[in-house]
Amino acid sequence: MRKIALGCLLLASVGGAIPAAAQDPATGYAQSAAAFDAEAAWDEFEQLLRGEYAYIERDDIDVEAQLDRSRALAAKATDKAALRRIMHRTALTFMDPHLIVGPFEDDDYAIVMTAADLDARFADGKAVIVDVRRGSPAFDAALRPGDEVLAIGGKPAKAAAQGPFGEALPDPTAEQFDYGLTLAVNGRRKGDRTLKIRSVQGQVRDVELASTRDWANSLRERKLVDLSFVGTGGDVAVLAPLNSLGNNDTIPAFDAAMKDAIGAGARAIILDMRETPSGGNTEVARSIIGHFTDQVRPYQMHRIPALEREFTVPRQFVEYVFPREPFFGGPVIVLHGRWTGSMGEGIVIGMDAATGATTIGSDMGDLLGGLWNEQLELSGARVDLGGESLFHVDGTPREDYVADIPIEPASTAADGADPAIAEALRLLEKR
Repeated sequence: MRKIALGCLLLASVGGAIPAAAQDPATGYAQSAAAFDAEAAWDEFEQLLRGEYAYIERDDIDVEAQLDRSRALAAKATDKAALRRIMHRTALTFMDPHLIVGPFEDDDYAIVMTAADLDARFADGKAVIVDVRRGSPAFDAALRPGDEVLAIGGKPAKAAAQGPFGEALPDPTAEQFDYGLTLAVNGRRKGDRTLKIRSVQGQVRDVELASTRDWANSLRERKLVDLSFVGTGGDVAVLAPLNSLGNNDTIPAFDAAMKDAIGAGARAIILDMRETPSGGNTEVARSIIGHFTDQVRPYQMHRIPALEREFTVPRQFVEYVFPREPFFGGPVIVLHGRWTGSMGEGIVIGMDAATGATTIGSDMGDLLGGLWNEQLELSGARVDLGGESLFHVDGTPREDYVADIPIEPASTAADGADPAIAEALRLLEKR
């Protein structure tokens, strides 16, 4: 087993880095002349999970039963590609977008939430759209929160939601069904999606949507940071990193946007983190947070379970942000939602901890931990996993953070409006 990289960034960035697990197509598998030992290759993968995956201890799924079931399937794999599919489907059962196994094939499901434009879950037995990514194919097709998904690719929604797990998980929990549903409605890496939708008003229609992977790739040439002004007086600046937290050029781009916002007389700033699904790195994150504090402050806590498992000695540390010019001391509101991922989530909790900004939003992307990348020698698979547990400085796990003002949906309202911006402006009117 060979480590490719170690760090606290999600390399699954479209418009930034690319997940190590996804870099080459499955044709990169070259079968050696020697017989393939599927059991040994599975053991290498399982040992990696047990040793390095920070979130292997779970109370929401039966981890041991899952690994037993997948191990039995793996023993029947006839080649590396077949085993990789079993390992990847097993990873999906953990409901962690950071845990993926490549190299991917075209019929793998798209990476959520980077290549996703819909969030969905089951409610009262119905598959319901919870949120829609603004400006996406789903948004342009007028899909809205509250719409019911009747079928996906001709399959009933419940059956389609089990599909991503395959034989690895024949009987998902309710939470796993929700995760599978979000995977299913966002489609596979190649090919269009067809959804049968019943609107809130009762209208039933078939909707064909472009591949989310192709759409996400089309966003690579966007500007790094968008600056706009809202409010009745046009004096509220909105700064939005556009899935650029893994690009170090975002540091000077955000500096410039801050100067422009302050120079234009902004009385308040809205830091919009709702379009950061691929995460990024701590240098960019700390530079952004630094504009909103006038002293050195802690912003995120790390713990490395792998070291404690190996040596019985815990390792935990706190990361700090330093003040950065230009400083803004006026009202600051941070927006977040389902397309706030990994380092985007870190910025949200960091802004809460280090600057006292008010946060508005829904549950975030829940990309668990700081990302490690591993190369498995026996199977040729590449694994991305959260090797570091991450916490708010008050001890709250990052994935459990709740906004000061919780709202759902956070990206698109039922009428297509922007609910988070509207809530932020209502709050600022009172100040």
